[in-house]
Amino acid sequence: MRGLPPVGSTFRVRRWDAVILGSALPGLVAAIRLGMRGLRVLILEEDAAAVAYPGMREPFLMAGNGSDGMLGSGLKALGIPLIDRRRIRTAFPAYQVALPRARVDVGDADRTAQELEAWNLSPEATARDLVASLKAGSEAQQRTLLAAEICTGSRRMPRLSRRLSSPPREPEAQPNPSDRSVDPVGRAVAESSSLAAFCDAQLRALSNFAEIEPPPSVRTRLLGAALDGAAEIAEGHRWLRDLLDQRIRSLHGEFRQLRGTFRLVSAGNQPAIELEQTPEVCAGRALLINAPLPALREVMTKGPNLELLKGPAASHRRLSVHLRGPRRALPVGMASRVIRIGNLCEKISGTNLIRLRVFENPDGRDPVDLVASAVVPIDAKVETVRDEIESGVASLLPLGREGWVRVASQLPTWDRDEFLADPRGERNGSAGIPLRPISRTPAYVLDRWKLAALGFEGDLLLGWRAGDAIASDLA
Repeated sequence: MRGLPPVGSTFRVRRWDAVILGSALPGLVAAIRLGMRGLRVLILEEDAAAVAYPGMREPFLMAGNGSDGMLGSGLKALGIPLIDRRRIRTAFPAYQVALPRARVDVGDADRTAQELEAWNLSPEATARDLVASLKAGSEAQQRTLLAAEICTGSRRMPRLSRRLSSPPREPEAQPNPSDRSVDPVGRAVAESSSLAAFCDAQLRALSNFAEIEPPPSVRTRLLGAALDGAAEIAEGHRWLRDLLDQRIRSLHGEFRQLRGTFRLVSAGNQPAIELEQTPEVCAGRALLINAPLPALREVMTKGPNLELLKGPAASHRRLSVHLRGPRRALPVGMASRVIRIGNLCEKISGTNLIRLRVFENPDGRDPVDLVASAVVPIDAKVETVRDEIESGVASLLPLGREGWVRVASQLPTWDRDEFLADPRGERNGSAGIPLRPISRTPAYVLDRWKLAALGFEGDLLLGWRAGDAIASDLA
């Protein structure tokens, strides 16, 4: 494994215990876990990411609110203050699936089963069996994840270098609460093409895979989690990132905005970031790269850095469009989250599958913000895709595009979450450390694809595992 080039003699070196490059969700969680061990953390974020509209990076669905849920337990274990956790409410429906001839509310289990029957997507018995199986299987998997990660994740771990060099473990067995919850989705969708599209659209919208389908055990968790509703921050800090940022600062973590190019260097055998705009180097006992490698390669200074940043190529990206308009232009009964399928006769991918978030002002005044996105190939024409996304959103609105304007904003170059890559081999990410060393110094890349099947919860666990692993190594 190669070493990092040495820092120039004219640079002033500042040191932390850990430096995190990028402000995506997993890195924020890792920063909190490191800070809770008493370690000094610096997060380097792109200046454009710091000023972008927060809704562009807010998770589409946060499930598991409450003391026994993934989100509720996780935020409590991260030390988010009780007053802030009490501002998070559970909303129903979790989201709405918009098919060409149906608008299915997904949330409460009984209501979801009734909706499937009312829209002729499934017979009553099949719908109730599917929903009950999803709920049972999802709850069992949530208990397993909580026991393995959140509740016991702070225990002392072996040194990271030893675990990364040891042979990989066999994948952990997935929970199997009952025979009927082994693969309830597979059995149900075999009976109806419309029900198959209904399930497939949700899986593709909720996971962070590029093209492949999540394995049966993960499908159950993704679809079943929504049956407990969606977590929404009702007042105060409107965004999840605000809660995490505030917690990082309370642990004496620091943020710094970057502009322009930079490079990876070594400062006294410690990994570091050499900044272009100032003669300064940010060094850490450990460096965590929390940004997509394809984007980083575009802004890194030429030289050995590009060789170090080799990795799985991203095949797809999640492109987003930000629209703004009046509340009166929203249809009655539209949920705050919508998964839209344009044509059932076409493949449920690309702009035929759009996920939409509706952000209303807490005081009920105009304007309303819409953030819509679709997963497309990495080489797709950006403006063409955005036009198609906007057309798809307009098909959901009673007045079409009337009253809505696309908000133009400077998007980050490298500090972004949109690049997606499918894993090779094991797809559930249940075992292993999601870190990949890139040099002889303790510099690591977060391998997001290892837990991509679990979507938002995968990002949460990714940061949790990475933070604990690095903290144990630095202890």
